[in-house]
Amino acid sequence: MPLIDADRARQALAALAETSRSCQSTVTAADQRYIGDFALDVSKHLPGQWKVQVENYPHPAAQGDLFSYLWTTGPNLRFLENRRIPAAAILQAEDGAELAIVYNARHRVYDIGMLVPKDMYLDENVTPPPVITVHPAPVPAARKIVSSLLADYHRAVFEMQLNHLGDDLAWAQEEFEPGTVQDPPQRDLAKAFDRFTSIAPHIIASLRTSDAHAFDAHEKAFLEDMEAAFGQPVPGADDAGKARENPSLDLLSMWMSEGEGLVELARAAVRTAPAQTTLGLVRPLGAPGVLPSPPSRAGAALNRR
Repeated sequence: MPLIDADRARQALAALAETSRSCQSTVTAADQRYIGDFALDVSKHLPGQWKVQVENYPHPAAQGDLFSYLWTTGPNLRFLENRRIPAAAILQAEDGAELAIVYNARHRVYDIGMLVPKDMYLDENVTPPPVITVHPAPVPAARKIVSSLLADYHRAVFEMQLNHLGDDLAWAQEEFEPGTVQDPPQRDLAKAFDRFTSIAPHIIASLRTSDAHAFDAHEKAFLEDMEAAFGQPVPGADDAGKARENPSLDLLSMWMSEGEGLVELARAAVRTAPAQTTLGLVRPLGAPGVLPSPPSRAGAALNRR
């Protein structure tokens, strides 16, 4: 409602006063901006499309719902847990990434943290992205979210995906000795292989286009071989379904013997990447989440929001 429209503003305030009396509540004027408006302005300067919603916590106990889904670390997290938070703005990206914005009235700033990735097993060996603090200016806030928070988030998610792929390989190598793989392969083995082939094209493409890691001649030749075998996703839903049910035994054997090399190459690229870059090593939009094969990782827990 435009405040320059005096008649509409007067009507709205009168209705608000009447409603507050009927609800036995008190309306207090403040100069604090509505958190949903700030979040919406920030979202317009983030890459891709973002949905914005506001969650209200009328009782202190209710804000525990927010903390149970925060995937973050650092000293600011403790400050958040010990502070009264009446509301939070939740921003959700096209790829499922979610972040929470809360207002720090004491310092007149906003604290922003990531929420747990959907449908992924959290890995206790991967450090979550720390909470960041921004001033109430949407454009600089969005820049800091992209360069710091989202970069750390995508890096952590990618590290977890690599760990899950490594778990798949370790499990497959332990469970299936040479000559014991059936045709078509056992169901769990085919599923683990499918998880690898779902994300392998993106890993390979990211490594090929990234200049953050220098590859030697052997690594380049290895990457070319992996690209020839796994560089393209299976086209078409029908073909993909057949591939999941009856994958090529030659490719499956190559995965079991050489897949670990691709995982390690990607891990090395993550380790040597500059602190404020994502390398493009993140799950592409619409790609399935990578879950660990049976048995699940010890100490891991699947989080769904």
